[in-house]
Amino acid sequence: MKRSLFLTALLILGLLQTGCGRRDEDAIREDFVLADLAIKHQQERNFTAPATLEDLNKLVEEKGGWIDNPLRSDDEVAYAFTNKEPAPLTVEEALNMKSANREESEKVLKTLGRLPDTDVIPPKDGVYPGVDYSATLVRHSSADVSTFNPLLNSSTVDLESMWLTGIRPFGGTYDGFEPYASSDVNVSWQSSADHTIDKLVLRDDLSWSDGEPFTAYDIEFSYKVIMTSAVPISGERSVAERLLDVKAYDEHTLVVFHDQAKPINPLLIQFPNIPKHKYEESIKRDPTMTRSKVHEEMERNPIVAGPYYVESRIRSTEIVYRRNDHYYMHNGKQVRTKPMFERIRVKITPETATAFIKVKAGDMDSMQIPPELWEQTNSLDFSEKNVRVFGREWSYFAFWWNLSLPLFSDIRVREALDVAFDHDEMLRNCRRGLDRPCTGLFIDEAPWYPKDAGIKPLKRDVERAKQLLAEAGWTDSDNDGVLDKEIDGKRVPFAFTMISMNKPDRLSVCNLLKTNLQEVGIDMTVQAMEFNVWLDKMQNKTFQASMGGWEIGSDPYLCVNEWGTGAGRNWIHYSNPEVDRLFKEGEAEFDREKRMAIYQKLHCVVYADRPCTWLYCQPGQFVFSKKLRGLNFYARCPLFHTAWKPAASAE
Repeated sequence: MKRSLFLTALLILGLLQTGCGRRDEDAIREDFVLADLAIKHQQERNFTAPATLEDLNKLVEEKGGWIDNPLRSDDEVAYAFTNKEPAPLTVEEALNMKSANREESEKVLKTLGRLPDTDVIPPKDGVYPGVDYSATLVRHSSADVSTFNPLLNSSTVDLESMWLTGIRPFGGTYDGFEPYASSDVNVSWQSSADHTIDKLVLRDDLSWSDGEPFTAYDIEFSYKVIMTSAVPISGERSVAERLLDVKAYDEHTLVVFHDQAKPINPLLIQFPNIPKHKYEESIKRDPTMTRSKVHEEMERNPIVAGPYYVESRIRSTEIVYRRNDHYYMHNGKQVRTKPMFERIRVKITPETATAFIKVKAGDMDSMQIPPELWEQTNSLDFSEKNVRVFGREWSYFAFWWNLSLPLFSDIRVREALDVAFDHDEMLRNCRRGLDRPCTGLFIDEAPWYPKDAGIKPLKRDVERAKQLLAEAGWTDSDNDGVLDKEIDGKRVPFAFTMISMNKPDRLSVCNLLKTNLQEVGIDMTVQAMEFNVWLDKMQNKTFQASMGGWEIGSDPYLCVNEWGTGAGRNWIHYSNPEVDRLFKEGEAEFDREKRMAIYQKLHCVVYADRPCTWLYCQPGQFVFSKKLRGLNFYARCPLFHTAWKPAASAE
């Protein structure tokens, strides 16, 4: 009898939880409002987009009319970067050069990192000469993607996947970081004379990988999803919320409205896109886009619009991307440059030593090399099949403090942590002399770095660290060797856990800090974990301290994602009204010199707050197969989409 009642109770509870027997994915959320944040934004500004194109044109005439902006092809932009100078070496000379220093490495990249020479760009018939289009590129990755839904991206691994599978109306040049509208996607780009309205006319030969047309309605829908509070967007919202509205007037005409003229306005239209025809109904049932069976299926078989689609995946092991015929073909005719690999195979190998063996054997075409393995790339047996280079990459690493915790809320404590750490030993031993010290959120070679501010690399000063901790009230009251302090009426020891990805080069830096802090009376535990576990803790802010890095965006404004109050990737709870003000000031300033000065000041303000302990700038040490060409680097990351393999007749 009791068992029967118990089972009945469980059945009733289950019915209540599933809506009288319906699965959660079958129930439409009554409180779901698509783009509720955008609607609120428009109401606050008393803005309503013109209802028709005729109304739009009347409004623009009042603003001074339309201005035509030039389009550039993605091939043109890439070719101008990789082939801007004659090759300084022959291919044979470059393949045999050791890249013993950065000067030699630069020559190797300028020779081997070129796209195939061609008379016209884009190449005639959309095919580069001398390329083996049946080839497979085998790449190394130390971590798996967290999602194939580009709106939910949260890591550099996710971003790399987006490069392969996505298309965007706007891009950016690789040297001057100037935004441009892509002729691979657009027919035209016009702006109102006052630069508050942008109008794009999309090409009619754009398709999703399932064959459905890619239209302006997809971009409008993606913007609305980003601006929906029920959707757990990590970073894209911090940028998209600067827009007033994104409206599709027909399948090809997309209009973007801005609240004011800003030099960054084209950058704000670079958000990724998802197919409206797949998500329009399902998102009403599952705004997370992760929990329902429908969305689980779309994660297994994502519908994309870029050069490659996901052919197969073995979690934490391998992802295979295949050339997307719907990208470069339309109605049986080639309409865009053919992607240069038939497949791109990403091998997920967290253990760098294991990956190194595979690269050495020729089983992988490229890999970023950690400091502890760099010397081994100079051996004869390794250089038999591979080339090594120093890549140009604007990324930095830091110890991140969760500023919401009492342990790290006092700036004197954070300064003590800065000077308790032996930065010179880190650079010399942990980083093997390959990296430069980091002195803030912008890299010192960027135009917005404050070169005249006198910011010096951090140095160890144990006595200064002890003094600062004492001033902040931390003493060893019970003589157990660990500092303590009364917080909220309780005596609390200065002890915390530092989380890090399970990579030897990062753990060595964490363990050095652990040793250094013991000398000043702080007890730190190092906890190593897989990338996705680490990322989950960061996103949910369930960490005390963390060791990790960021890549710098193509424009300094994009750092608002990490440093703006409440921003999607501001995982350390940093907040400074002056920094928020400077971000707003910088986004609206057209004068380049004045704009750079704003971000230089912002850099100094953030640095003075000591929200983290800045560690090192990682330029990127890479090796790649001697069979590979076109791999190059710009400030943000390696340019894998310019890579190619020569056809047998071209070698």
